[in-house]
Amino acid sequence: MQIVSGLFCQQMKSLLPLILWMLTASTSCQTLKQDSAIPVSTIQFIPETFNDLELGFLSSDFNPCSPMYPESAISQLRNELRINAPKRIIYNLKKSGDTVRPVIPVCLASVITLRRTYKYPDLSEEVFFIRRADSDFWFSGKVFDETLEDGTPIVQPPWQQEMEEEKQKRIEEAQSYSEEELDEGQAGGEYRNLNLMQYVDMPFKPGVYEIYYTLKGLESNRIQVEIVFEE
Repeated sequence: MQIVSGLFCQQMKSLLPLILWMLTASTSCQTLKQDSAIPVSTIQFIPETFNDLELGFLSSDFNPCSPMYPESAISQLRNELRINAPKRIIYNLKKSGDTVRPVIPVCLASVITLRRTYKYPDLSEEVFFIRRADSDFWFSGKVFDETLEDGTPIVQPPWQQEMEEEKQKRIEEAQSYSEEELDEGQAGGEYRNLNLMQYVDMPFKPGVYEIYYTLKGLESNRIQVEIVFEE
């Protein structure tokens, strides 16, 4: 009995870090909240397909508002970013009252190779840029995971250290690649549906705005959006 008990204790001791990580990760996941839909009663988008769009950090579906739709952007792009947004956003101030919830929906598609990801590890931040068409000043904001209510990051698993060591090796190897060679090899793509105003702190006023998005040293196409307030 002592031998069995001793082996059992050793096994439990080796599994303890994994068990603790699973419990903590489970708690962190419980803090996730559902992405909110756009209040279409006070806002109208043109094209109208944006009226039914779900926005949020976890919203990643391919839909009629996605760039290059109905074609698959992910199957055609290579180290490229594409964005799409409504041509016009019309706010009905009579229905919304004194307050206006700022919403500028931006749908994006990105395809980035592993080589580029490893060569530019310090350029992993997603950033939106926006300016009024009659101004040279750009507002910007970093995209973050707003779905964590308390802001606590998910705890890394106990084997994260080994993964980090392998990542560092790949980063060192990638420094020798030319820009042309970065387009080779495996690539990962995704769609995102975000509210730009969730990340950019700027006055929300009527006007024509220019928008673009950056990631991994890449810059998306530039688009224009007109915001209209109706009394």
